[in-house]
Formats: sequence, structure tokens, C-alpha cells
Amino acid sequence: MSTHRSGVLALALTGVLWGSIGVAVRALQDASVSPLVIAFWRMVCACVVLAPVLAPRGARRLAAAARRPGRLLAVGLGSLGFQLLYFVAVRDVGVAVATLVTLGLAPVALIVYEAARGRRRPDVRTLAVLGCALAGLALVASSSGVDVATAPRPLLGLGESVASALVYAGTTVLSGPLSTRLGPFLITAGTSVVAVVVLLPAVLVIGPAVPVTPRVLGGLVWLGVVTTVLAYGLFYAGLRTTPGSVAMVLTLLEPATAVVLAALVLAEPLTPAGALGAAMLLLAVAVLYLAAPRRAAAR
Repeated sequence: MSTHRSGVLALALTGVLWGSIGVAVRALQDASVSPLVIAFWRMVCACVVLAPVLAPRGARRLAAAARRPGRLLAVGLGSLGFQLLYFVAVRDVGVAVATLVTLGLAPVALIVYEAARGRRRPDVRTLAVLGCALAGLALVASSSGVDVATAPRPLLGLGESVASALVYAGTTVLSGPLSTRLGPFLITAGTSVVAVVVLLPAVLVIGPAVPVTPRVLGGLVWLGVVTTVLAYGLFYAGLRTTPGSVAMVLTLLEPATAVVLAALVLAEPLTPAGALGAAMLLLAVAVLYLAAPRRAAAR
């Protein structure tokens, strides 16, 4: 029972840590660092920190997994793909709609998938928790203050948001068995290497240089160490004991955290709708945490 609760806590903390990405990226973009370069150095930092995990035993296990690389490559490409799709969706349709569709559709898709695979309907508590979390997400997204009517390419952005959600959900399904086989930090290392290799050609074309300032270097280290190594390690560890659909709901703490950090760090106003939405998301997480022993006993 404690293992299941530990998985819930790990995934909830993942959402909190991912919620700091927006503030860090905003600081780097203000320093004229492009999104591709940010993503590249984020993954490079992760690879450097995780190098001890790979040597020597981890490297052999990863090499063994690379003999049948399909799942590892799919998870690495999926992790990179849903983030990039979300970034362009924000550009085309605005923060509110992109966040609501991407993060809201993913748990719905996984609940439908798990119900179809198990040939059973989701229970009432699962649907109630999901409804509470999605309502909270809608309030948080609407509190961002973005006028989505001015979005330059709304239909394209909506399609990108849907694609991001489905890739996110599919990557989560694939990650569960792989994290059990490789362990959370080894799979984080493997997927980070895949992302670096994929991004390298584009970054070499546009130029990998960044301003060497404490703000830029600190932001890149935070993204690479905290929001990648630690957060993805917690995410994959939580997936070992928690269904993917529950994981998606727990990581909805990301936008709630982002709203609070934006108010504290960037002096953006915290609206009553945003505060209520964050509280509803916390309520959904609390219910999932308290229900974990019952879920474990039912298995």
C-alpha cells in the first residue's frame, strides 16, 4: 500500500517540478535563447548529470536495450515530440487553449484506452476525480489572461494541441513497461540521449551558443537537472505502480504550479478563478492519494 502512495506522491511532485518550466523558459527567452537551443542544452545537462548512472553497469543495460531499440526510441521521440507540439500550439492558439486541450485530453484518452483494454467501464470515483481535475484545469487555463480570440492560427493550434495530447498519452503507455525494465533514471538517460541526437543537426544549423550569464546558465541547469533528471525520474518511478490515466491527472498540478510561480516570480496576477482551479486540482490529487491503498488491495 505504501508503494502505491509513494507512486502517487512521486507523480504529484513531478507535476509541481514541471510547473517551473514556464518561468525558467521565459527567463531564457528574454535572454534571446531559442526554444530549440533551450531544449538541446536541457537534454545535454541531463546527460552529463546522468553519466554516472550509465557507467559501467547502466551502460551495459542500456546497450542491451538498444539491441531492440523500438520502445526506447519511441519514448524518447515521443517525450520530445509532445513538448515541441505544445510549444507551437501555444504560439498558434494561445496558452489557455493549448494547455486545456493538451493536458485535458491526455488523461481522457488514457482512461478510454485502459477501459477498452480491460473491457470494463471506468468506476464512478475515477470519473468524478477526472471531472474535478479537468474543471480545475479549465479554471487555471482561463486565468492566464490570454485572449484566445487573437490567436493567429486557431485551427492549426487546436490540431497541434490534440496531437500533443495523444503523443503524451501514447508515450506514457509505452513508458510504463520500459521504466519497470530499465529503472527510472536509466530510461531518463536513454531518452535524453535520443533527444540530443535528434536535436543536434538543427541546433548546429541555427547555432548552439548561449549568453554566458548566471541567469542563462542557472536556467539551463535548472531545466536539465530539476525538471528533467529529477522530474522524469520521479515520473517513470511513479509509472511503475500507478496506472497511466491516474498519472496524467496527477501531473495536471503542472499548470497550477505554473500559475502560482508566475504570480510569485513574474508578478502576474493570481485571479480567483486560478486559485479555485488550483484548489480543485489539489483536491483531485488528495483523493487519488487517499484511494491508493484501496486500489492496491483490489488488485
